[in-house]
Amino acid sequence: MLLLVAALLSLFGLSASAQQYSLTTYDRKSGLESQAINVLLQDQRGFVWAGTEMGLYRFDGGSFERMGAAQGFARGEYVTAMVQNPRIGQLWVATQSGLRVGDGLHFSKVEPAGQPLVVDVGRQMVALDDGRLLLVKNDRLMVLSGGHGGQGWQLRPMFDEAQLAAVPQLRRITVIHATPGRLWIGCDGSLCSVDDAGKVTVHGEAEGVPRDSWTGLLLDSHGSLWLRGVHHLRELPAGATRFVPRDLPAGDMGVVSDNEILVEDAQGRVLTPTNRGLARWEGAGWTLMDSTNGLPDIEITALLFDSHGTLWLGTYGRGISRWNGYGLVQGWGRGQGFESVPNWSILRFDAQHIWFANELGGSVLADGQTRLQPWPIRFDPAPRQILSLARANDGAIWAGLYDRRVLRYDPASQRTTLAAELPAFVKFLHFDRQGRLWIATVNGIYRIDHVDAPAVRIPATQTTDQQCSDIAETADGTLWFACNAGLLRFAGGQWTRMDTGSTSIASGFSAVAVGTDGSLWLGANEPGLFHAAVSGNRLSLTRIVDTWLDNTLVYFVRRDHRGWIWVGGSGGVDVYDGARWTHLSQADGLLWDETSQNGFFEDRDGSIWIATAIGASHILQPQAMLAYQPGKVLITSVMQGSAPVKSGDSIRLGGRHAALTVHYALLGKSSGGQPRYRYRLQDSEWIETGANVINLAGLPSGDYRLEIEAIDDDHRTVSPPAQFDFGVPPPWWLSWWVGLLAVSLLALLMALSWRWRSRRLRRHNRRLEAMVADRTVELTEEKRELERARAELYHQATHDSLTGMHNRRAILDQLAALLEPGQRPLPGLAVGLIDADHFKRINDTLGHQAGDAALLAIARHLQLHVRDGDRLGRYGGEEILLLLPGIDRPHAEQRMRDIQTAVSAVPHHWNGHAFAVTLSIGMVWIGAEATSVEDLIRRADAALYQAKSGGRDRVVVEAAGAD
Repeated sequence: MLLLVAALLSLFGLSASAQQYSLTTYDRKSGLESQAINVLLQDQRGFVWAGTEMGLYRFDGGSFERMGAAQGFARGEYVTAMVQNPRIGQLWVATQSGLRVGDGLHFSKVEPAGQPLVVDVGRQMVALDDGRLLLVKNDRLMVLSGGHGGQGWQLRPMFDEAQLAAVPQLRRITVIHATPGRLWIGCDGSLCSVDDAGKVTVHGEAEGVPRDSWTGLLLDSHGSLWLRGVHHLRELPAGATRFVPRDLPAGDMGVVSDNEILVEDAQGRVLTPTNRGLARWEGAGWTLMDSTNGLPDIEITALLFDSHGTLWLGTYGRGISRWNGYGLVQGWGRGQGFESVPNWSILRFDAQHIWFANELGGSVLADGQTRLQPWPIRFDPAPRQILSLARANDGAIWAGLYDRRVLRYDPASQRTTLAAELPAFVKFLHFDRQGRLWIATVNGIYRIDHVDAPAVRIPATQTTDQQCSDIAETADGTLWFACNAGLLRFAGGQWTRMDTGSTSIASGFSAVAVGTDGSLWLGANEPGLFHAAVSGNRLSLTRIVDTWLDNTLVYFVRRDHRGWIWVGGSGGVDVYDGARWTHLSQADGLLWDETSQNGFFEDRDGSIWIATAIGASHILQPQAMLAYQPGKVLITSVMQGSAPVKSGDSIRLGGRHAALTVHYALLGKSSGGQPRYRYRLQDSEWIETGANVINLAGLPSGDYRLEIEAIDDDHRTVSPPAQFDFGVPPPWWLSWWVGLLAVSLLALLMALSWRWRSRRLRRHNRRLEAMVADRTVELTEEKRELERARAELYHQATHDSLTGMHNRRAILDQLAALLEPGQRPLPGLAVGLIDADHFKRINDTLGHQAGDAALLAIARHLQLHVRDGDRLGRYGGEEILLLLPGIDRPHAEQRMRDIQTAVSAVPHHWNGHAFAVTLSIGMVWIGAEATSVEDLIRRADAALYQAKSGGRDRVVVEAAGAD
């Protein structure tokens, strides 16, 4: 049976599996009222268009906008086909109520002889360079011309009766496609071609074309003509006279479609839909892709490669999917053979194999294969939670495990041996230039000098007994260790704890990389990234100020051979190429945004592997992934009510006049999310918005320029501004002719009474006051909006997004404020460091969402048991900092124990699982004595450590007088 399957795969030249891909879906939430997609097209400007069963939609950079009456369409029109000639720029849209033509912003009806022109459903059209359009109506090939300079539209058959009699197949046309010097036509089950002289040739069985309903044609970049039907797929190679079979298996063809799609990617590979997904011609056979690779699990009805190489997939009922990072990124998940995720470490084993270490073991991928196999490490008990891999000079692979073991796999003997069993679990392994293995653990640093040597503990008096998470080595052999106690250096046989001066990182460091200039890039046990210059035993730390990095808990920092710095965290990967930061995420093709601590590996070809919580992403072309392609804002329409406004027009915006409504879109490589914009009038302050529309009203008279820019968070840039000029004339009562008339009337009516003049002036004054009052109300409302926005930004900057408590920076600032002279309420201050016991078990057994729910429940119950003046803040991970100001020591101890008992007793539930989470608390109480934030945190952490070591589920209070 296996031999039969292998033979069939060989016969069809198929690859039955492929990678896991990342797709972004656009549905009703993205503006698509109809999710049945008939056709996709990108126009000359760069707009992506979707023709659906309920209208025509245009992509504005983040969502789809339906074209309506303002653009020339009735509501709910069934779009069947679209085409544009890039040299002419006309965009033709066929609907079941008639043909439209336009420039992408405005469309008009095409009505030869005053009648709507309805094209046959699902039949492609061809826009010729001379402005004519070839279309199929009533199964006949027709030529549409005219429509220029007031000339009416003319529609005529392409073939006369004599030609139809000579070639009766031309009476039923199923598809048309133009190539240089020839027109190809699907004609009644056969294939016809027409040369420049009008000669018709019928291609049939003799030319390798079997009878079929031919509805797809494509001339690829190699000069091959592809022909797709319901049951057959054929290729006419360049220079050949006979079509060759390129059929898919019967199970992947046969579903009748009006438009059998063929497209070509940037690598020259042809793609076409199958009954279950997509097929891609690799030159020697087809690669099949379906829902197991991340594609929509429904019929694909439209395909489009845009100008940036992004693949768009239209479906029948599931909207549109955008294939992120097509051709640039490969994804490897359970569908490709991973027995377990998440992946923790990646390492190339030899010239043909790369290894992945994960939660329940490991996997091996052979170069050129599309499926992973179990790795050869065998040991009892079976290795689990392999956090780090390292390759020795002799080719052996060393693995560091969460259960404190270090295993060695010898490829020559294929045997696995226990190299060491440590008192603490392993965080990172590193072989230095002398071949020594350095082991970073949660309780300090160990070293193995050679294969048969034992693991030796580096004395804590020289280093630390706290957690060390990462190791980096410079060209001269200097070793750097990122530890909770700070950054350690080992050089010339000497250990040094680096001095960070006034820039103290209380939580310590979790990741380290050495830049090409010898500077250090550091991740801490708190959000943010640091860059450090080394001078003797001192570090000059600089925090990288960046929107993404400020909110990223760094898992790894690595430098590749280009000198680029790669930073992985919970929200994706940020890359610094020496000039610009770029953010990469699922929207760019990564399989998942949550990375792993040791989940970075640069392969021998310069490609990058990223380990994630659900598999691994392979960035094939890092340069192309980071290529900056600036977006462009295009103002698509400016309307006042139902009247269009052109740039430079003068309009009235006061009184009963409608507001000025500006619609705009973002052209260019889309980011996958809703774009952000900012706009302003003239030199006023920028206003940020996520909407694609602006309403302007109540402007005083004057000349205005509206500027709109797109904010690219991923590349930390803004686009060039789109500009629109308009003027607001003064009110009629301030016009020159009104003044002249007033002077004339004044000269004629000198005899009028003073009372009449006073009444008129009062009425005029009331009108002005009303205008001022209206404007005052508008300004007041704008001020309120700004104040609300500032308040929201302040809340986001000082509060944890999950628990709603103060974030780490905010709670530490409040602690520092309480330590200022004269600011501490008597009789004293209690500081409690709270940690959820065995919290990792919840994440490992029930998942991170269960852990987040448990942490949120703990936070809520803690908030129920604190006083109004007490402070709570998320210190990091599952650690919470509690401040009790104005309390004496006995009451503080009792409150801490009451809180611990009450919150530890709270039951937790997740997806039918009931579990308990106890708390351990380390408490420090101070009276009026002076101390520092770092000292209090250190002392509370020491008390917490005693609570953990003493069995957890308790409160340990620092002994009186201890420091």
